[in-house]
Amino acid sequence: MNSRKNTFCAVLIGLFVVGCLAPAVMGQLPTLTAAGIADGFTLTTFATTNPGNTGCCTGPFGVAVASTGDIIVNTGAGTRYVFADTDGQTAGSALFSTSSSSFVVAYATAGGQAYGGDGHGHFVQFNADGSINHILTGVTATTDLGMWGNPVTGHIEASSSAGLIDINPLANGGAGSFRVINAFGDGDGVSVSPDGKIVYSEQTNINGYDIATGTLVFTSAPAHFPSPDGTGVISSTNNLNGDIIVNNNNGEVDLLDPVTKAVTIIATGGSRGDYASPDTNNGTLFLDFADVVGRLSCGADCSIGGGPPPPSTPEPASLILLGTGLAALAGFKKKKQLNQV
Repeated sequence: MNSRKNTFCAVLIGLFVVGCLAPAVMGQLPTLTAAGIADGFTLTTFATTNPGNTGCCTGPFGVAVASTGDIIVNTGAGTRYVFADTDGQTAGSALFSTSSSSFVVAYATAGGQAYGGDGHGHFVQFNADGSINHILTGVTATTDLGMWGNPVTGHIEASSSAGLIDINPLANGGAGSFRVINAFGDGDGVSVSPDGKIVYSEQTNINGYDIATGTLVFTSAPAHFPSPDGTGVISSTNNLNGDIIVNNNNGEVDLLDPVTKAVTIIATGGSRGDYASPDTNNGTLFLDFADVVGRLSCGADCSIGGGPPPPSTPEPASLILLGTGLAALAGFKKKKQLNQV
């Protein structure tokens, strides 16, 4: 987990190096590339929580939408904030703030409620002010790094001590229950396909598992990413449908085509990137960086991390899962050049 640095060296005549300064780059949001702009993306700053931070692990991590529609943001520095869902927030503009021991645990929005970890291995539900409502005592597996609300079932797909698990947070009177999807599928950067059938996890590759059977149904080429972490899947009526957003630790944001496995760099030059979380209010995607939470939008009739697109639009995740229709889908989706900028 490396922070970005610019190194400046003073060189003495005679080619002797006198010394090098390695000041940390001030934390910052990445800049969209020409390819990202052409694809219709916009990237704005939602909240600055840890100004000046550049590395791991005190900046923003868990992000979820509260039952009121406000946004809960947890930081590794031990503070949980609740913000109005409007760009340009700072710690000083928070509606609520509370001490938090969640640290680097991911959060999720499921069934209109916010969930996450309490820092002691428990899955919990949060109140609208960011305080803990209750522990999901029926979930005995402990939290790990990834968590995402299933947009179809209302369940939570999460990485845990038991591997990738499917949590029903409403079972047992709210105590919750869980089952193991894949005991060896645990990882970082968890997200779910718009049709609710595939859970994606960063495991050096971006891997996709059938939630019903636990079968590995998709894997990317690991060399295509510099340092992948948070992910989110696009649902749209255009060629972006089914594409996967990948937030990297080096401040680069990528777009992965699940059919061709081609990768397009859509933003670069930011501080350390980490988790991604959907804004279920409006279909945008929150991207964590070392100091700020960014908001990625993909334009009209397009959402990231939401439910399925209209029935007339092919769903790549479903087609991969079924093993049919890939040729037709490949013709539908535009081709992307590897690492296009």
